[in-house]
Amino acid sequence: MKSRITFNGMNRYSPPNSAQPGDCTAIVNLRNQSNCLKPVGTPEYLYTPEKKNHWLVYVHICYDGEHHITENENTLYYEALIKKENGNIQKESSLLFELNDLQVLSIQSIGNTLIIICTESIYYLLYKEGKYIFLGEKPDIPEISFFPYVEYTDAYFVSEYTFQHGYSNPTRLDTEDINYYNDAYYNAFFQLQEKAWKRHYFIQPILIRYALTLYDGSRIFSSAPVMVSLPHPIQPYQMSIRLKNSNNLCLGSHEGQIIAGNYSLKYYIHQFNLNNWKDIVRSIDFFVSPEATIFEPDQKQQGLKFTIERTEENEMISFLLKGDISFLDLKEIKKRYLQDSLFYKIATIEDWSDWKEGESYTIENKIRPDLLIHEEVLSPDNTTLLSTGAHVSYIHNKRLHIANLKKKLFPGFPLSLFNVGNKNAETVSAYICTYLKTERGECKVVWHGKSNYFFNQLSPLISYPDSNAYKMEIVVKSEKTRYKGSFLLTASEYENRADYLDETLSAITLENDSLPASTPLDIPLSENDTYTQPNILRVSELENPFVFPSEQTYTISNGEITGIATITAALSEGQFGEFPLYVFTEEGIWALQNGNGIVCYGAQHQLNREPILPENPIVPLEDMIMFTTAKGLFIIRGSEIQQLLSFDETACENNSPIDHHDINSTLIPATTDQTTLSQFIQGSIIAYNTIEKELICCRPDLKYSLIIHISSLYMYRISRQYSSLFYDASHLLAQDAEGKVYDLQKESAEITPIALVSRPITLQSEDYQKWREVFWRLSMSEGKLLLSLWGGNDAEGNFSKICEISSASKIAGQLPMRFTGPAYKYFRLILCGNVSSDFHLSSVDIYSENIISNRLR
Repeated sequence: MKSRITFNGMNRYSPPNSAQPGDCTAIVNLRNQSNCLKPVGTPEYLYTPEKKNHWLVYVHICYDGEHHITENENTLYYEALIKKENGNIQKESSLLFELNDLQVLSIQSIGNTLIIICTESIYYLLYKEGKYIFLGEKPDIPEISFFPYVEYTDAYFVSEYTFQHGYSNPTRLDTEDINYYNDAYYNAFFQLQEKAWKRHYFIQPILIRYALTLYDGSRIFSSAPVMVSLPHPIQPYQMSIRLKNSNNLCLGSHEGQIIAGNYSLKYYIHQFNLNNWKDIVRSIDFFVSPEATIFEPDQKQQGLKFTIERTEENEMISFLLKGDISFLDLKEIKKRYLQDSLFYKIATIEDWSDWKEGESYTIENKIRPDLLIHEEVLSPDNTTLLSTGAHVSYIHNKRLHIANLKKKLFPGFPLSLFNVGNKNAETVSAYICTYLKTERGECKVVWHGKSNYFFNQLSPLISYPDSNAYKMEIVVKSEKTRYKGSFLLTASEYENRADYLDETLSAITLENDSLPASTPLDIPLSENDTYTQPNILRVSELENPFVFPSEQTYTISNGEITGIATITAALSEGQFGEFPLYVFTEEGIWALQNGNGIVCYGAQHQLNREPILPENPIVPLEDMIMFTTAKGLFIIRGSEIQQLLSFDETACENNSPIDHHDINSTLIPATTDQTTLSQFIQGSIIAYNTIEKELICCRPDLKYSLIIHISSLYMYRISRQYSSLFYDASHLLAQDAEGKVYDLQKESAEITPIALVSRPITLQSEDYQKWREVFWRLSMSEGKLLLSLWGGNDAEGNFSKICEISSASKIAGQLPMRFTGPAYKYFRLILCGNVSSDFHLSSVDIYSENIISNRLR
């Protein structure tokens, strides 16, 4: 009887006595290509890092080539450059970033920006002109304050007026007469306001803030809005007119004036350093709110509060009519400012090279204040102020995705930002303590620092960028004085912010502290200022990893997010199908569906409820995602999940024949080790070879690697052990224990040691068989082979050698084994040796006889 066996790869899913012919206990360094077993090549050696224990962690593709990033003892290095124009390798070994106690969880990149994802923060480095510039977590907040500068004082002339009737020693006027002055003030307001606006100046208080605008137009670090106003905030603020009188009889009023100040805006540079960020930050933009309306049009008749002052000097009696505007009381005006939710761009600074700390500059306003509503509106996103770290990160469609977040509350804006003065500067130390009530309980954050230019004139409006804040305490210490202030904050209706606005709308002067100036500044510690968001996914702007818009925040299940993946081959430019992104959680796998407009993902669908733990490998492939669980190896295509391999392997058969076979010592671990697939996968690092369509699984503690061909599930081992792997859509790099870096997708042809050990073979179940001949259908041009046949009656017991042959010459197409021996229930084939790259083994032909009850048929 003739039987042909083709080898299926390593397969242990059936007991030894029912293994399928062609199943193998071990196959080493033999890849299945076109149904033939061929030796794997030798991976291309690239380089060895200059120092030991520099492990490759990332490849950053830039305009000049591929940058290899390594890590050693909490330090990142720019290890080597593979040049784009010629592929030459240039050693760099330059220090990038000392991590200290930080734990790097992943490294990503977008364009020339290298992104270091840590547990509690994200750090950035920019590659420019042949070197990396360390940007840090975020730019230093520019410390800029604002103050008004009076440009003009305009007057509205009030004509002489004769009362309807005379008043004797008056303390009040009749309605008909007082309305004359109401109308005068009303007209003065509009005329003086129009004069100021024509000059592009302001007369009423305004709110002003600034933000950093990045290269793509997005903005970060919206500063706290501050109120700028004149000493008398409401303009025109007072009317003072001398009455016409004869002794105590008043008959009218003389000509008088109503005065209003016009002011421009100036800003003061306390501290500023954007040198490293000048390629990221395009400009600093200033934004203001319009002047609040201080009256209702139908209330002008009730607008003036007035008094009549009588004076007598040198027997001369005079009367003075004084009036203060009160079309709206200050509480109502305050409410209007707090309700002002829109800030309009008034100026842009793109060149700050001439700025000097301790100097003031004028905002060149080219816009009438009443036309501000036609300008660009600021959309403040106060989440840009928080420190954010992530356990999971991924780059998809040129956007950085981060998930399973850890956040730290913003300590607060520097004291200098709240200054609105410009005289009598002091050098001080200070702290600002802000209290918050959150769903996590009471929190406290503390900013502390020094200021060389402190003016004890603070904005009437002070704020913290979180609506949960309810109180702010400010303590300032100079050489001669200590100041302090405590302010209750109210949540803003229109922004994630909490404010205090002084009812007078005038600058706040901190009170002197009762403690002597010599008392040291005891800075409190922040409390409960960090929190986690394990089920939150955030997505950055396109090609901008610095900004994560609030509308790109997604809540995925109620469990911890453990991984993110997408297929690596786009269906078309930037298109990855209906479900472009998969999110793995402890409550199952979710597919995110494409969104519309600015929203990346419009819906999410749960694909299963199988927990995916952080230690479960997830590997993106061209058109599917591979992942593992405790049950086995699975793939996702679209919204379908399919199991490729299960981990329910049975006990392995006795491998004693291998001990009596002359196998190359480098192959012994890969040939004899009986670690099951489930045991191997746990704790292994897995990557994908896009050329061979294979998964490579490495365990640094085992002296071999496991390979799985995705489409055929052919499984084999290679005798090479790797300590680390780096894989992305265009790379598969590895490092061995000596630190040597290899490209696993480029192989060279060399003499290769190989081994094959079959599982027990039975061609007729439970029958004894007598094999007569075995024809190995193989060929090679050079090398040395040792082949043997073993027989036994217990699939899990010992086997005896039946025949062994060797060959050290060219083999044209087959190698026969002819022999005589007893009948056995089970047989095992073993092949090993060193072969040339043209070696191939297609099958084995077996000529045998079945024996029943010890008799020939």
